Amino acid sequence: MLLVGEAETIEKCPHCGAEVQHGDAFCACCGKTLAEWVEGQRYLGRESVQLNTLEMVKESFRSLFDPSAVAVPPNMSIYLNRPPHSLVPYIIGALVLFAVGLVVTYGGEWMAYLGYLLAGYAAPLIYLVYMVRSDRYEREPLALVAYCFGWGAFSGIAAAVFNTLITEPFLGVGGAGFIEEPLKIYGVYLIAKSSRVKDEFNDHIDGMVYGAAAGAGFAGLENFWYLYEMIVNLQYPALTAILLRSTTAFMHLAWSAVAGRSLGLAKVLKGDIELVDIVPGVAVAALIHMMWNLSNPLIAFAVILPFMLASLRQQIRTGLSDEERWGYQCFAPDEDEGPL
Repeated sequence: MLLVGEAETIEKCPHCGAEVQHGDAFCACCGKTLAEWVEGQRYLGRESVQLNTLEMVKESFRSLFDPSAVAVPPNMSIYLNRPPHSLVPYIIGALVLFAVGLVVTYGGEWMAYLGYLLAGYAAPLIYLVYMVRSDRYEREPLALVAYCFGWGAFSGIAAAVFNTLITEPFLGVGGAGFIEEPLKIYGVYLIAKSSRVKDEFNDHIDGMVYGAAAGAGFAGLENFWYLYEMIVNLQYPALTAILLRSTTAFMHLAWSAVAGRSLGLAKVLKGDIELVDIVPGVAVAALIHMMWNLSNPLIAFAVILPFMLASLRQQIRTGLSDEERWGYQCFAPDEDEGPL
C-alpha cells in the first residue's frame, strides 16, 4: 500500500479491506487515498496536553484573521465512535427546550403572530443548514444539532432575566454578549461532556456546527421580538424588517461558532474538555458581540458583517484541511444517527 519510514508496508486498504499493491497511493477498489491512514496512526498514542487559557484566548482571536492548522498531532479521541445509545432523548429534549423557550418568553403571543416567528427563524435555519453541510467528513447527528438549537431558544429565558438584572443597569447594551454568549455555548458544553454522546464532539469543526445551532435557536427567538417591535410598533415595512433581522441573525450564529470552535480545539488537543475551556472562545465572541452592538449601523453592516463572513469561511476551510491531514477522508468516526 504505502511505505512508512521506507520499511513498513500495508497490504490491505484500511478503508474497504481490498488488497492493494506495494507503493500504491490510492485504493483501486474504493478510490480512497492510502496516505491518511498512515498519517493518522502516529496520532493514536499521543498523550493529553495542558492548555493555557490565555494562550487559547490569543489563538481564538488570531483565528479571526488568520486561522492556522493545528500544529501538533491530535488526541486519539477524535477517532472514537459514539456508543450505540438512542438519541431519542435528545430529540425530545430539543422539542421541550424549544417549546419552553417560546412559551416562557412570549406566552401565547407567538401563536398570534406565527408569521413573525416563521420569518424570524427562516434565515437562522438556512445559515445552520450551510454550517451542517460544511462538516464534510463526519456530519453530526441531526438529533444533537436539534438539541443545541433547542438549547439556544431555551437560553433566551436566562438571557432575558440576566440582561434585565445585569446588562441594562451595569453593563449597557454593549455588555449583552457577556451574558448571552456563555449561556448559548453552555448547551454545546453539555453535549461535549455527556458520557452518552461526547464522542460525537470530535474537533473544532464539530464545535462550530453545534455552536452555530445554539446561535440559530437563540437568534430566531430574539428575532420574533424585534420583528414585532419593528413592524407593529415602529411601522417598518415588513420586508425591510425581515431583511435587517435576517442579516443580524447571522452574527449570532457566527459568535457561537467562534466559541464552539475554541471548545472543539480543546478536545483535539486534550482529548477531553473542562468548563474553563469555554472561556477563550466565549471571551472573543462576547468582544465581537459588544463591538457589533456599539457600532454605527453602517460600520456594523459594511465592515463587521463581511469580516465575520470571511473569517467563518476561512475557519471552516482550515478545519477541514486539518481533518484531511488526520485521515478523516477514510477514517472519520461514524456519525450516523444510531438507534432511535
